[in-house]
Amino acid sequence: MHAVLITAYKDYPALLRLVRRLDPRFFKPFVHIDRRSRIGDAEIDELKRLGAEVSQRFVIRWGSHAHLQAILHLMAQALEHGGFDYLHLISGQDYPLWTANEFQRRCDGRIFIDYVRLDDEPRFVRERYELGDPFHFLLSWPRGVDRVHKFLFRKSRWIHRLIARRRTQFGPYDRIWKALVWSSFPASAARRLMDDPIAEEFLEAIRNTRVAEEICFATYFLNSDLAGSVVKDDLRYTDWRERNGSKPAYLDESDADAVLASGALFARKVSSTVSTKLLDAVDAARF
Repeated sequence: MHAVLITAYKDYPALLRLVRRLDPRFFKPFVHIDRRSRIGDAEIDELKRLGAEVSQRFVIRWGSHAHLQAILHLMAQALEHGGFDYLHLISGQDYPLWTANEFQRRCDGRIFIDYVRLDDEPRFVRERYELGDPFHFLLSWPRGVDRVHKFLFRKSRWIHRLIARRRTQFGPYDRIWKALVWSSFPASAARRLMDDPIAEEFLEAIRNTRVAEEICFATYFLNSDLAGSVVKDDLRYTDWRERNGSKPAYLDESDADAVLASGALFARKVSSTVSTKLLDAVDAARF
């Protein structure tokens, strides 16, 4: 079986369709819903009736450490449950493109994650990590902190730039890779990360960085003896153009041929309004 770890905060119809599409004979969904979400108790109960494990522990704002905390929470739940060969990290606006048989064939023990060296990224991306965010804890507060955090964060960055205070070492690592968190890897690799004291040291070191989840998994795996099993492909079809009011684009029916020909395991991202005809085409072709 495969565990699907889903972080969601909006568009309940898209999340519901995703959970319904995951064959319960092979997939087990673990869902974290942002505590600020309007998804209510009735919807959560519906997901649970479909076999999903649902939690709502963290307030998640973009860039905050809470998104990584939510993912690690779901990972711990899946490992405690046991019986899984693979874990897939997706959002509530992703959609599977193949049946369980193809997932089982493609997921052959390798780690699938798209990555780049942080040193090769633009300066504004590097500064998320090199300068850090000493006021990151404010982002976990439920309300009324956005403006306060933004003001303090900008001031701290100005001071750090002025005194040229930049980090090049993150706990045990000085080689950092950045990747989108959406990835697939064996449960044994997840267990290694969760149990490794070196990983624990690294996780503590990146608590006060922006978008910590985007350096967590790639950096740990590529600095470990698992590096040889890492494939630079996240198996997600994504259109990075700004389209349909979003970047990356909300996929629509015009993407159907490209999505189905991509070889990806998941499409992202989709919505319950823009993407309905696309998802109908995927269902008709594959399920």
